Amino acid sequence: MISTLLASFLLFISCTINAQNSYEYGKLPSNLEAQRVADTYAVWKKKYVTSDGCPEGAKRILFDDMSHTVSEGIGYGLLASAMMKDKATFDAFYKYYNAHLDANGLMNWKIGPDGKMAGENAATDADVDVAYGLLLAHKLIGDEFYLAEAKKIIALIKKHMVEPETFVLKAGDAWGGSMTTNPSYFAPAYFKVFGKVTNDEFWNKVSDKCYEILFKSWNAETGLVPDWCKADGTTPAERVSWAKYGGKNYYYDAARTPWRIAKDYVWFGDKRAEKYCKAINGFIQKLGISNVTDGYTLDGKTFRTEKTSAFVGCFATATLTSNNQGFIDAAYTENINTFNDSYFNDILRLLTLQMQHGLFIKYE
Repeated sequence: MISTLLASFLLFISCTINAQNSYEYGKLPSNLEAQRVADTYAVWKKKYVTSDGCPEGAKRILFDDMSHTVSEGIGYGLLASAMMKDKATFDAFYKYYNAHLDANGLMNWKIGPDGKMAGENAATDADVDVAYGLLLAHKLIGDEFYLAEAKKIIALIKKHMVEPETFVLKAGDAWGGSMTTNPSYFAPAYFKVFGKVTNDEFWNKVSDKCYEILFKSWNAETGLVPDWCKADGTTPAERVSWAKYGGKNYYYDAARTPWRIAKDYVWFGDKRAEKYCKAINGFIQKLGISNVTDGYTLDGKTFRTEKTSAFVGCFATATLTSNNQGFIDAAYTENINTFNDSYFNDILRLLTLQMQHGLFIKYE
């Protein structure tokens, strides 16, 4: 009886500590489960993290085919492991990143199971996450090396991944710009932090340009944006004929947009982020979080039937900007209960749960 009461008391204390809001703005779920993130991280590591095909001391993250590795996954892994203060895993991922650099000093986007390049040049979303992951590691793990590396990568992103003079975020270090950009790559909260870390006003201009394009490309009633667009907000973007549905719909690229934009509200209280998330939240509330499927036209018509963590989890992070506690709590429960057992969905489930638990903190 005593041991049962003690266990209940410790669980209460753990939940209370876990539920304290580490964000300056917004609200966390009130029904957080103390062990949820740690358990989710452990399961994810066991399934997707391997040293096979890696240099000594390095590890990589298995892609959709459970064979290749993409730089996007390494960026996600650095974020997740930094939040868990898992230095050994973080360092192993970063070693893999540095073993596969292109001529610009950024990771080639796809690597085969044998360690050979399978897709050349870098993808912007990956390196943006890598840079922020290094900043998180500096803050949470505490090695000055991480800060120096973050500054190095931020400088390379500025040089190779932002279109000169326009401040448009490119798709990669070898392509994209005003005729081809991706709203789900827009990370205005990161860019504000990059500006402070490097004392460079340039990054505030990139952040502003992201919002300009976001609001040109969105449907103001639903908040939904396309996978790919031009800087004037129109679709189709150039050079994305390979994209599903021509890149015109809210599909698996665009699904990440709420997760990226919501950070700019919970960290900085940015009114533009609030405006965007308000539209997204209105769409979700009208639809019902339990009815989310994995593909929409921008006016909110679904054309897919599967419920996936990429959509549910990223929508759920937008609810943190809401004042409706029941809505926030329901979105958390739905994210826990949506499980798809695949690379992209599993890692976004982990990252969005980390954000819902208040772990995705602002670097300062």
